[in-house]
Amino acid sequence: MQLLFATITFIVIFTTLYSYGQVISKNIYNNKFEDIFFKILIGYTFIGTLTLVVHFFFKINNLISFLIVALAIIFFVLSYFKNHKKEFLIILFLIIFLTPLFYGYSDHPIDANMYHHPYISYLKSEKIIFGIANIQFRFGHISFLQYVQSALTNDYLHMISISSINIIFYISFIFFISEKIFNQKKFDYVFLIKILIASFLLIKFARYREYGNDLIPLLVGFYFFIQILETLGNNKIYQKNLINLALPFCAFMFAHKISYTFSVLIFLVLIDFKKLNFFKQINFRYFLVFFVILMPWLLKNYITTSCFVYPIEISCLPNSLYELSGLANPSNASFLTEVWSKGFIDHPDWQNLDLKEYMSGFNWLSTWMGGHFIKILEIMSPLFFISFLVFFYLFINKKSFENKKPFYNFKKKYIYLWFLIFVGLFIWFYKAPVYRYGAFYVISITVLSFIIFLDYFFKSRISINLKFFKNIFLISLVFFTLKNTLRIYKSDNPFFPRTVNEINKIEFKNFYTEDLKMLTVDGDVCYYTKSICSHEIPRGIKVKKLKNYYILTQ
Repeated sequence: MQLLFATITFIVIFTTLYSYGQVISKNIYNNKFEDIFFKILIGYTFIGTLTLVVHFFFKINNLISFLIVALAIIFFVLSYFKNHKKEFLIILFLIIFLTPLFYGYSDHPIDANMYHHPYISYLKSEKIIFGIANIQFRFGHISFLQYVQSALTNDYLHMISISSINIIFYISFIFFISEKIFNQKKFDYVFLIKILIASFLLIKFARYREYGNDLIPLLVGFYFFIQILETLGNNKIYQKNLINLALPFCAFMFAHKISYTFSVLIFLVLIDFKKLNFFKQINFRYFLVFFVILMPWLLKNYITTSCFVYPIEISCLPNSLYELSGLANPSNASFLTEVWSKGFIDHPDWQNLDLKEYMSGFNWLSTWMGGHFIKILEIMSPLFFISFLVFFYLFINKKSFENKKPFYNFKKKYIYLWFLIFVGLFIWFYKAPVYRYGAFYVISITVLSFIIFLDYFFKSRISINLKFFKNIFLISLVFFTLKNTLRIYKSDNPFFPRTVNEINKIEFKNFYTEDLKMLTVDGDVCYYTKSICSHEIPRGIKVKKLKNYYILTQ
């Protein structure tokens, strides 16, 4: 019965995302992007932005969540028979039969019950609170994803709804890229890039436990990376549409992962700077979408942290109401994040390190190379192996993939794109070189470097023999299935991921005010609760009230 309830929940949430995406894509983007992934992305962005704005004035309770879902279902019923029934039914079928393979007998990502789910608890139990990051500094750099989760989690749906969005995005992206791979008729480098990216995702992102706040921006980055590569030198109208999406893409990435914001540079490869009239191609509606996403997010950041871009100190405007202190202080949070990402804990004498000295210049590099860098190489090893197989196959079948007459060569564009990605890679490497903060840069520049390397050997590609490459993708699909099947067989976990924990809860009864209830835990993390919760609430925290809004200070 629980499994049936969970399946219905996935169907409802997928339909909700799809319905809003279908309506907005048709009325704002004029169906310029027809694929399922774009519609899910648009529906997701709309729900998140709406929830973000509503939370300034109301808590995201069961009523608001129900209204968001119910309105989407009404839109779906009214438009279903007019639009893409086949597309919807295929994904629905995949969701019904595949989702238990993702979450069954699994765990949530490591950070989920520490601060992702507690933040959702805050969104659902109270409207926006000034200085909320004072109870846990991680609340200051939360993801846009948590707002969508809060909108689609309620008492009428199964608790697995909290896990559903990442899984739906993953399935939609694999379906999107599968269609492109299986419909390909002739070999080209973009086809090869799709094979490499899709196969790597199936191998290294096979388990739900790896789907944290980083998965969605990574998939969205790959989606537009592929779309940009497909349009180079070909479809000028489609290029114009993509250029217009650059600003909304930038705002989207900023609201998910600050380090991914620089991925917007990949859109520059589409712009012909020799023609100064490219500004005329930008549509005002896209500017509006950019501001509608970005401005509420910046305002939310300032209200909750006193910084527009937490924890970057230059973006902070001090005030006497709710400045952050302790670990939540922007300078402390920034230093802590950076020193961890540069691997100080891997130093053999880390207890006696002068951390400021360790952080200066590139003093951290040797320690990082022996720790984080090795882990990155391990993560990337399937991509290296697949690339080797591809090169070996192309080399021994060189005559089948070469022609004296140039047919498909965008080497200059590829090199330009490589440098644009390298900018983001360098900033990531210098400031926060943990794999999950810069996975898009690491993977995409590795793939593009391999393609540029291949271009030295193969000047044009005319082969229609794609069986080997498609088989690589099929083998990756089989690997994905087997890996999850074996995990389920060997797991001792309960069927559904552990989301709620009632053990060791200590309720602060009227500790601060009569009507603001907060929870903490002793020796554990909060999980998902019905009240604000943090395992790091400072004992000296103070609660003030400004009209109908709470202010937290230390």
